[in-house]
Amino acid sequence: MPQVQDGACPGQEGASSKFAVIQDMDGERNWNGENAEEPLSHQDGSETRKTLRKHLGNWFRSRRVVTVLLVLSVLLNVVAVAVLSGKSHGEIPVTPKGPQFVACPEDWVGYNRVCNYFSWDWRTWEQAQHRCSELGASLAVLSDKAMGFLFRLNGNLDYWLGLWRQGERFQWVDGSSYNSSLEVLGNSECVYLADHKLRSEDCSKQLPYLCSKPQPHL
Repeated sequence: MPQVQDGACPGQEGASSKFAVIQDMDGERNWNGENAEEPLSHQDGSETRKTLRKHLGNWFRSRRVVTVLLVLSVLLNVVAVAVLSGKSHGEIPVTPKGPQFVACPEDWVGYNRVCNYFSWDWRTWEQAQHRCSELGASLAVLSDKAMGFLFRLNGNLDYWLGLWRQGERFQWVDGSSYNSSLEVLGNSECVYLADHKLRSEDCSKQLPYLCSKPQPHL
């Protein structure tokens, strides 16, 4: 009988080689497929971030008022925290200053927020009152404290004051009553400042005069 020799069946070698080629092709296809998907994944992530930024930008642009309010709210909170922090550290509060005053005009003497003017000319009581009015003042209306101060300044001269007799009482030119314990000497109508005394004299007598006005505020 014819002997069958060991060996490959006809066509087996060709089939094996074809099978190997197919496997190589499949392996190449798988390798190419895996490497092709990676850039697509990165591209999708980049597009997602761009889309997100675009949507956020559109949201803020379409809601500018809301954005401004949010920023202001943050700033106010920062200021409030700073103020509270300052108070917690025991800072001394600033005390408001009192009213500020303008200096008295030249040749006027300031005392207790009142400007006083000692004249150099001589006038009757009514003329003196008119002249003081031209200077934005009146014949002097004095408190007891101011009298004590002015007694030290008048020297040896006498000065008309804004005090005159109304019936049995004396009254200042601003309408207030004379309530001082210092007695007015004499029985005449108009009063002048003498040497540490108040005296009355006929209003037609000419004397230097004393004007006064409140010290103005700034």
